[in-house]
Amino acid sequence: MQTLFGEMEDGKDKILKIKRTGQKVLSKNQQLFNSLTKRIEFLEKDIVLEEKKMSRLLQIYCKKVQPIEKSVAQARLDLATTIDEATLTNKFTKNQLPDIGDTIVQLCDDAFPEIEPTAEQEAMYDKWADIPYKDELEMDISETKDMFSNLINNLFGVNLDLDGFEPDPENFQDLEEKIRAKMEDVRQNQQQQRPRKKTKKQQEKEDALNAEEELKTKSIRSIYITLAKILHPDTETDDEKKLEKEELMKKVTVAYDQKDLTTLLKLEMEWVHKTSEHLEKLTEEKLKIYISTLKQQVMELQNERMQLAYHPRYESIADYARLSENYAATKIIRDGKELKSILDSLNEHILFFKRPEAKKSIVKFCKDYCEPEDDYHDIWGGF
Repeated sequence: MQTLFGEMEDGKDKILKIKRTGQKVLSKNQQLFNSLTKRIEFLEKDIVLEEKKMSRLLQIYCKKVQPIEKSVAQARLDLATTIDEATLTNKFTKNQLPDIGDTIVQLCDDAFPEIEPTAEQEAMYDKWADIPYKDELEMDISETKDMFSNLINNLFGVNLDLDGFEPDPENFQDLEEKIRAKMEDVRQNQQQQRPRKKTKKQQEKEDALNAEEELKTKSIRSIYITLAKILHPDTETDDEKKLEKEELMKKVTVAYDQKDLTTLLKLEMEWVHKTSEHLEKLTEEKLKIYISTLKQQVMELQNERMQLAYHPRYESIADYARLSENYAATKIIRDGKELKSILDSLNEHILFFKRPEAKKSIVKFCKDYCEPEDDYHDIWGGF
């Protein structure tokens, strides 16, 4: 079977593994190299599987839960409006009105994240709330921006100005670029600052790290240049093979830009050395360089795997991300049914509260809804 790295061997992709020759035992660096390449291959496959899992769960959520969420939000607003209108046709005591007002405000607070309020709904909210809707919205956005700015500052040491930024998933890519630009500015400023005089030991350590980084870059670039010469499309006259090499060169370029040593080594093994035997001939010095790069790659893949659940695309199913797929799917379906049950109850209350004799029921409902130690509000506000 043809794969990105050529023909499969014994039904498996070509694997970056240093094999024992005869009775010779692998060195510690050779064993570590094998361990890291195996870990990288596992993480790469695991990320693909996790993305597929999240996509499947998102499809179930969009089918079973999301449509009902909008309906429930609308029903909450309709119920708030019904209760508000009841205060115009019924006389409620001063002791009863605070619970009624709190219920209307809470119903609106639960609904507004799903539905943009109309002018009439906003006016109803302002009538009962301590803080007008627009003022509260601005405060929430400001607090969110401050919290996010503090998080970025604590994590990366970057002071980020989020004025004008709207918390929309489409804007996160621009925000990511802005963070990178800020981090680069901080790095350059630090380099331009007058350095303190280093001790001889500190200078030797820094020189060693710089030399190691330079060797890493040279090693990866060396593989890239070798592959570029072999896979360059201009060296091919056959149109079909030329297209194949063009696609491979794109992958080589991406791997080089990302310092993806495993992909470069696999391509080198397929197109240059043909077998994995050249890995056994790597010097200890070259192995140490590769190991350092592979460790960094493992860390990046682990971070990518961990952050997948927090991707804006999967925000709606974040609570299900850590569960097994079967259990998560079952829970999403169950939550959808519970949400449907809440929708039916909301609609029943709306119909009943429109009756002239519903005054006592409205008072009891609002008192129960606002009672902090009662589970009544949890049932209605848990979605």
